[in-house]
Amino acid sequence: MTILQSTRRHSSTVEQRLADYESLLEIGVELASSLDPSEVLELALEKVEAVCDAESSSIWEVDEERGELFFRTVRGLGAGKIRSRRLALGEGIAGNVALTGKAEIANDVQADPRFHTYGDTNFLPQAMLTVPLISRARVIGVLQLLNSSGRPGFTSDDQRRMELFAGLLAPAIENARLYARQKCQFFGIVTALAEAIDKRDPYTGNHVRRVVAYSLLLGRELGLNDTQLEELRLAATLHDVGKISVPDIILQKPSALDTAEFEVMKRHTIDGATIVSQLHELRHLAEVVRSHHEHFDGSGYPDGLAGDDIPMGVRIVAIADAFDAMTTSRPYREAQSHERAAKEICRTSGSQFCPQVSEVFQQLFQAGQFTVEAGQEVLQQLAEALGVRPEDACT
Repeated sequence: MTILQSTRRHSSTVEQRLADYESLLEIGVELASSLDPSEVLELALEKVEAVCDAESSSIWEVDEERGELFFRTVRGLGAGKIRSRRLALGEGIAGNVALTGKAEIANDVQADPRFHTYGDTNFLPQAMLTVPLISRARVIGVLQLLNSSGRPGFTSDDQRRMELFAGLLAPAIENARLYARQKCQFFGIVTALAEAIDKRDPYTGNHVRRVVAYSLLLGRELGLNDTQLEELRLAATLHDVGKISVPDIILQKPSALDTAEFEVMKRHTIDGATIVSQLHELRHLAEVVRSHHEHFDGSGYPDGLAGDDIPMGVRIVAIADAFDAMTTSRPYREAQSHERAAKEICRTSGSQFCPQVSEVFQQLFQAGQFTVEAGQEVLQQLAEALGVRPEDACT
């Protein structure tokens, strides 16, 4: 090799490394600017695939309680079919890297006795590059690339690049874990407060959880995104927090309230909004707490709001709250059947309830999908979408 050829090769190597570092810097900036890095991780994998000419990529995380790996993010062919796949630590190539903490290149995957397919897919990998994600001296997951496009396999240079990427991704994922745990604790405190108030009324056990489940079902069907669903969940949890100020003699009365007592009960909307508005993290939810007894035709309370002046979150919680109230027994009346309650919501659509939300309710109910269990599934999916690990999911 001539000096000129050697110089050119060296120059090409330097340019490649500069390009790698530029990509790393871009990803680092994106990761540092977000506590919810789901979209950033997708971007990171896209860049990783481009740098190493890979056909598919994934990030696995360690579920420490179960001793397993699960997919945090996955791109490429077959992604939709393998997202729910889990591996025991030590199982397969990814599991072995997670167990040992050492990167591996496997350029003849199907000849490797540890390899097995991740379910029924048409995508069979030929080569794998797997590197550990290490934070605070422990493996929290692995970064994996599949199939090197146009080349027989991955190289040591590819491994070096991936180890650099992994050094950036691991702290970001760990931070996301901590943030998710803090959110879980926050939700737990809010839910415990709401349920403690709920239990003052001996006739409405688990009312809060049911209203949350029903609200999430409606919100998802109406097209709310994950962030909006998270806000809806909080609002539904807190909708009756003002009942803390209602005297027991009224809240626990074993018969229907008279006019004066009902006026006192109606104050719970205003008192609840006052409580919530004093908490910095929750004050934006005060309007839902205040207005969940407003009617679409303006006949509700406390402000007589109507139509589009009633926020969508309020309209959703109103139906969820009313459906649960109608299907729960009280000392002075038996619970209505779910079918009768559904007919009542349909009958009062446009007067008490928003027609748009009422229509969505009817569609879900008629399809047999308006159930607490279905709502709890939405809650679990929401937790996963917001980056909460299975063992941290606060449902």
